[in-house]
Amino acid sequence: MRRRLLVIVCALVAGLIVALSVPLVRATADRTIQTSFTGRVQDSAWFADMAATALETGRTARLQAAADRYTGLYDSQVAVVDADRKTTVVAPHPIDLEEPAVRSALLQALADRPPERPSVVWPWDDRPFVHADAIKRDGHILGAVMIVSPTDQARSEVADYLTLVILGSLTALAIVLIAVATPVVRWVLRPVHELDRATHEVALGRLKTHVSDRAGAPELRRLANSFNAMADSMHASQEQQRAFVAQASHQLRNPLTALRLRVENLEDFVNDPQGLHELHSAVEEADRFGQMLDGLLRMARAEASEAERTPVDVSTVVAHRADAWRAAFDAEGIPLTTRIPAGISALSLPECLDQTLDTLLDNALKFGDGSPVDISVTHAPPAPGHDTASPPHGRTTDKEQNMVEVTVQDQGSGLTTEELAQAGGRFWRSTRHQNVPGTGLGLALTRILVEAGGGELHLASTQPHGLTATVRLPAAPQPPAIAASQPPQPPPDPHLRDATRDTTGQHPDAAPTDQW
Repeated sequence: MRRRLLVIVCALVAGLIVALSVPLVRATADRTIQTSFTGRVQDSAWFADMAATALETGRTARLQAAADRYTGLYDSQVAVVDADRKTTVVAPHPIDLEEPAVRSALLQALADRPPERPSVVWPWDDRPFVHADAIKRDGHILGAVMIVSPTDQARSEVADYLTLVILGSLTALAIVLIAVATPVVRWVLRPVHELDRATHEVALGRLKTHVSDRAGAPELRRLANSFNAMADSMHASQEQQRAFVAQASHQLRNPLTALRLRVENLEDFVNDPQGLHELHSAVEEADRFGQMLDGLLRMARAEASEAERTPVDVSTVVAHRADAWRAAFDAEGIPLTTRIPAGISALSLPECLDQTLDTLLDNALKFGDGSPVDISVTHAPPAPGHDTASPPHGRTTDKEQNMVEVTVQDQGSGLTTEELAQAGGRFWRSTRHQNVPGTGLGLALTRILVEAGGGELHLASTQPHGLTATVRLPAAPQPPAIAASQPPQPPPDPHLRDATRDTTGQHPDAAPTDQW
């Protein structure tokens, strides 16, 4: 925006300078031409007085000598013609009397009309001055004097002045740009840049962001004050919502635990098999209710978290979680393969990638229909469609950074197109998996954590069947020395697979999560 405003200001100032300079240059050119024209009028009058006697007496030698001296001194052409347009004196060579400009001036002189003032001669116009003056004696027209002069000197003077005006205009434009326009535009746009930065922060969920309301024009100060009030209102509303969810979940926890204990204690007093079955179902529902409350508490904490993103060794974290889950996959007889290049890092919230992998691997184990599961880590280009304009204050947005993709892929039944559009919503579960234990909060919590760290979570169908869950995180910036020393790596071939890891770990202690 600053560049565009500077262009507009420069265009307006340049237009003003041109509007003032053009009349000044034209007036100077007119004055130069007038001076030359006056000199030619005086010279032609002198020649006309001398030529009148020469034409009456027929003695033209003295007039010829004067014409030769004049042409040698002023580099002009001189011709004297009689009333019949017959040339009597010429120097240094004949003038084409039929040339339109010469013929028009000659006819006006023979008709005893005053000569026309020549038009302005610009540096790129090399037409000569053509001036004719009548030779008269006692009111009778005896002939005319023609003077054809080059305009080199006049054009040179006009060119010098035009160059001086252009240089002065450029200097004035540069002074206005550096000393006036740039500081004023910077002063006007500083609050706008701050508002743009703060809006970006609020869009990322940092509702405590404020801008200064003491800089810029009064309208921008009022806008900044309104923005701060809006951010405070949104933050207060969000905090109230989170507090209600957390407090309600916490307050329900104790009565739910007491209710579960009382229901369990009823087992000794129920002898009917159908009653025992209903009793056990009630205990299971209480456990499911407890899991749901735990999920709500974790979600409230995740939404309230304002931890900063830190570099995370993606290769190490993914390898560790894969090893931790391998025992569970081996127990079900499900192959778990990994493709994890070493040394890949990304920016993420603390423990975000660990919890995300736990959720995705647990979903693949429960809903993958026993099909092989593959984990891969790759580099990816920036997200398409982002604005290529420079971000405010030189900041680099997440979509302009290279990304790191962590993909968990299975070959199970997957999800339909309609289910993919709803997957990840709170409490949403597929109708085909209602009998599988879960609350429908696991993937929603995962999406909140990933997006809070500046990443993205995508679900897509795998061909010919299955589900692919992809976590995209901004790549961690490398130190300049390290980045310069490492040669560029080609993108990995998706058709190549690394050897299956053989290490075995323990099942994670975290509570199981679910996807649908």
